[in-house]
Amino acid sequence: MCGIVGIADLRGFGRPDPGLVATMTETLAHRGPDGSCVEEVGTDHTAHLTFGFRRLSILDLGAGARAYADESGRFRVICNGEIYNDPELRRDLTARGHRFETRCDTEVIPHLYEEHGLSFVDHLNGMFAFAIFDARENRLVLGRDRAGEKPLYYLEHDGEVMFASEIKALLAHPRVRREPDLRALTRYLLYGYFPAPHTPFAGVRKLPAGHLLIAERGRLRVEPYWDLKRFFPGTGRRSDPSEDEAAREVRRLLEEAVRLRLRADVPVGVFFSGGVDSSSIAALAVDITGRAVPTFTLGFDDPDFNEAAYARRAAAHFGTDHHEMIVGEPEMLEALLQMARVLDEPLADASIVPTHLLSRFARQHVKVALGGEGGDELFAGYPTYIGDRLARSYLRLPAAVRGILRRAAEAIPPAFNNVGTEYLLKKFVGGAELPQAVRHQVWFGAFPPDRQLEMLSPEALAALATSPGAPNDPLTETRAIVDGLDIRHPLDALLAIDFLMFLQDDLLTKVDRASMATSLEVRAPFLHHPLVEYVVSLPASMKLKRLTSKFILKRAMRDRLTSEIAGRRKRGFNIPLARFMHRGLAPLLERALDPDRVRAAGLLRPEAVTSLLRDHMERRRDNGRLLWNLLMLQLWHSRHFRGGDLL
Repeated sequence: MCGIVGIADLRGFGRPDPGLVATMTETLAHRGPDGSCVEEVGTDHTAHLTFGFRRLSILDLGAGARAYADESGRFRVICNGEIYNDPELRRDLTARGHRFETRCDTEVIPHLYEEHGLSFVDHLNGMFAFAIFDARENRLVLGRDRAGEKPLYYLEHDGEVMFASEIKALLAHPRVRREPDLRALTRYLLYGYFPAPHTPFAGVRKLPAGHLLIAERGRLRVEPYWDLKRFFPGTGRRSDPSEDEAAREVRRLLEEAVRLRLRADVPVGVFFSGGVDSSSIAALAVDITGRAVPTFTLGFDDPDFNEAAYARRAAAHFGTDHHEMIVGEPEMLEALLQMARVLDEPLADASIVPTHLLSRFARQHVKVALGGEGGDELFAGYPTYIGDRLARSYLRLPAAVRGILRRAAEAIPPAFNNVGTEYLLKKFVGGAELPQAVRHQVWFGAFPPDRQLEMLSPEALAALATSPGAPNDPLTETRAIVDGLDIRHPLDALLAIDFLMFLQDDLLTKVDRASMATSLEVRAPFLHHPLVEYVVSLPASMKLKRLTSKFILKRAMRDRLTSEIAGRRKRGFNIPLARFMHRGLAPLLERALDPDRVRAAGLLRPEAVTSLLRDHMERRRDNGRLLWNLLMLQLWHSRHFRGGDLL
């Protein structure tokens, strides 16, 4: 199953309308084109629940679309995702007397819940978002996997609990209001995404990764079942493995992760860039299967951004069945509009465009693809980690010298290229003197809190000032992570922030929406939770050794990676964004950021937006990332509040 929906009336006063749930479910048809079903649970004397789901068949292709139950029918379950250790769990449960009707992995969940209660989730290895209804206890349990690969949204309205894989299904309910959440939108302006539990709609919440929601006796509670922070090496720990021991264990666990994620009754391929992460996955997949695994690469007709040649050489080295597609501005514009129609929350990660194009390309050949998400957050792959180390030396310089360097960097003319030296220098000096966690988010993000005071409209600022609760601080979620850490090295704080926020709410959201829009399932071996727990526990020096990132991963895979692969600079899945805005994207950008449209939306100051746009279009400053943030915001607003005229 790849799209789930439900309405629960836990008071037992009414039966959620199956026709309405069917309508909500159909909004998720792209997630599961292989079947759909709506089922009711409950009697006149108990709580009522109506489930809806769409199925993408990966295992037991003939099982059909259905909810699953235990032998007695007490527990009813639907699940989006994959339980990779299903065969092992099934053998154990069968030995305990449980009976199964299909080979579908979801079927182990009700039996496992019967055996272990709420702690059953500790036994799951996979990516999942599930709903369990306990008819005897009138209890609804929602859960999400440890890293947040599969999405789950919920809201409580007039005594009912609604949940769905995407917000669009909730918005199909006539009693759900489309009201913007201003506090959440300030997070978006900073990060470019919505950190859990925030969404852009008031009342709609995102269940955080590694959490359960339990609804019973008219009350909801959300509680964690897994906490990444407890695996970091604390200040009291003194014993670490040697580099050789760590490399062997990383290799073993990554091989285990790939092996589990190759389990399918349909073809499986690999998203392939020729970088360290995707090369490690492809190499192990070839070793495990003993055949030429399909690999898929997307390149650009702009030579500054086209890395297809690197991927081609790496694929030849590993002996994969390689597939390559080159795209230009027409394809990117079409993909952008398609993603804007799919996204229910603005997402300012421009790599969603090539990710969607790559997913659509891969779907012509396979139904499942392995991706490299998580590798950078586990093994310190981002340039910002090196920047943080350099910032400590920079701050030891006299203030006058730092001022000269800052002015010199700002004076460099923009190059509008692929994350070049000029762009990185300006980012570095612009945030180097901020506190560590704050500068990290400023380097990664768009509009920091002080700049939001210039960008937000007077009406939005007034509404934020008078909203109930503590004063609005977009960095609240970042501070909460850092404050809850006991760590030995500053790098660990940044890794925790990126895993718990950027990975969960940007990268995994991007991959899920971009791939599921094409009915392709993407699995992430680096998010195998035993691997995550082990790597997080390693000392920071094994991840970033001097200025070498991903040190222990490269050591673990050194017999399979060429020197070119291991030595390539991190570039990311970038598109020619700034240049795109000067050319094919310009008409849409001008329309979306028209002062009258911005004023009508009521969130931003039109003159501030126009200033950013003019500086970029007249080539005075590369504001590409800032403008993309605002473009995605305006596309979202147009779709949900202005009739979708921009689309």
